Amino acid sequence: MFLFFIQTGSLMGDDEQRHRVVFMGAGRVGKTSIIRRFLQNSFSNAYRETIEDLHCKDYNIQGTSVKVDFLDTSGDLAFPAMRRLSISTAHAFVLVYSVDDDRSFDTARSIRQQIKEQRSNYEALPCVVVANKIDLGPNRQKVSTAHVDSWLNEEGMTNSFVDVSAKTGTNIQQIFHKLLEQADIPEVKKLEPILRRRLSANSASLASMRERLRVQESSPKGFQRSRSLIRRSKPKVKESRDPTSSDCVIS
Repeated sequence: MFLFFIQTGSLMGDDEQRHRVVFMGAGRVGKTSIIRRFLQNSFSNAYRETIEDLHCKDYNIQGTSVKVDFLDTSGDLAFPAMRRLSISTAHAFVLVYSVDDDRSFDTARSIRQQIKEQRSNYEALPCVVVANKIDLGPNRQKVSTAHVDSWLNEEGMTNSFVDVSAKTGTNIQQIFHKLLEQADIPEVKKLEPILRRRLSANSASLASMRERLRVQESSPKGFQRSRSLIRRSKPKVKESRDPTSSDCVIS
């Protein structure tokens, strides 16, 4: 697992660095699965509606102890206060949508707009847009890649997008590499040549797949719709499987 942290603020005192990465998006897009794949390298087809789960992980980088909170938020729009709180406490954002649900992409766009309206320093906050479930294949693609590319260009986020599959693990670590690219962390810059070599093979195949999807989008397609019915409960805090580990390499 690749070590990372976001140096944009602290939730604790000066003697302890604590940073929060908030995962946001519609229900059933795979936010929980992405976090589980990254932290535990596991996947489950079982679906459980998320209210708000907090996954904590301790890291060590060049002798500095860093705590990272991965906040897995609800996809339910019925609790705007909860969403505003998540936005206000975040140091970095991961906006997730599912390639087989065009409405989930609209939700990601809406959340991005909320971030811009609520955080005056939004341009300084690392933010990555994630298209999940690419393992479903081109025939299940419902979100226009041209539409996505146009929006990313408007937002100035063309280098802040990742196609992933939480099910297979494809490109999951690249989400966090993208966050690192946006964070000003001198110590981590030394690792960038290694990251580029590790990711080069995946980038070529991913570009080829996206080009095939653009060609297929020349024919009109029907869109699938989905809704998220999320119940309210108290947030949960989950420690990673091995909270004492300080992994510093890509596995």
